[in-house]
Amino acid sequence: AEARQRWPLDEVTLIHRIGRLEPGDPIVLVVVASAHRRAAFEACEFLMDHLKTRAPFWKKEHTESGDYWVSERRQDHDDAKRWEVASQ
Repeated sequence: AEARQRWPLDEVTLIHRIGRLEPGDPIVLVVVASAHRRAAFEACEFLMDHLKTRAPFWKKEHTESGDYWVSERRQDHDDAKRWEVASQ
């Protein structure tokens, strides 16, 4: 809903896979349709940035040395903050 408020979008589809995945497997698909190329690309970036910081997904990696939960990355939050400035 927030992306549609910011840009003139015709369609939005976002799919995030869950379950056990192998390294290199595709995990997320974002499709944005708009009459305006720039709006489509910006909305896609916005959705990805917010997916990585707002969506309640938890990533657990399984390695030979054991399993561990992957922590959030500071860069993900920095990327999402740029949209706060843009909305003011």
